[in-house]
Amino acid sequence: MKISDLFEGRVATWSNLLSILRVLMTPAITVALYYESITGNAEYCKIAILLYCIIALSDFVDGYLARLLHQVSRLGQFLDPIADKCVILIIAITLYYFRQFPLWMIALIIIRDTFHVILGFYLFHEHDIQVRPSMAGKCMVAMMGLCGFIFILNPSYTFAGYTLQQISLAIVLVFIILSSISHWRMYAKFYFTDKR
Repeated sequence: MKISDLFEGRVATWSNLLSILRVLMTPAITVALYYESITGNAEYCKIAILLYCIIALSDFVDGYLARLLHQVSRLGQFLDPIADKCVILIIAITLYYFRQFPLWMIALIIIRDTFHVILGFYLFHEHDIQVRPSMAGKCMVAMMGLCGFIFILNPSYTFAGYTLQQISLAIVLVFIILSSISHWRMYAKFYFTDKR
């Protein structure tokens, strides 16, 4: 399977456009939090929250539109998770600079995503298999979204001595481990047993 095969069939669909727009909108959150940091104006944080909610909503809507309008395509199935990874990384780096998001979590996200992209590309190129997100992977993305939202809000609440930020990071870590195990089992089936 070649990359060019992704562009067979419909390419210009509403869902694919939303995936691209989601990535292009994300740096606006960085800009909003930057201006909040230099002006101290909380209105910029509200703008960042609004943008974040729009981006999160678009992640749900693009898949729904693809099914509703019968526009499901190989490109869309490839583009959506790549867009998710780009959005998560941009927001994580932004929160590192403006909300003390831990560097170790960014490193973990990069390592995990690099691993999955390389092995996923291999399966696609060599075996014509397009990796679909597991339930654990979908939960991980949802928890990352919630974690990012909590960091942008930056609440000062604690529970049993832990901040909401720390609790959300722990939950994300659990789902990163679970989704990685799920993907590794799927990869191992093809690499070590050569079953399809």
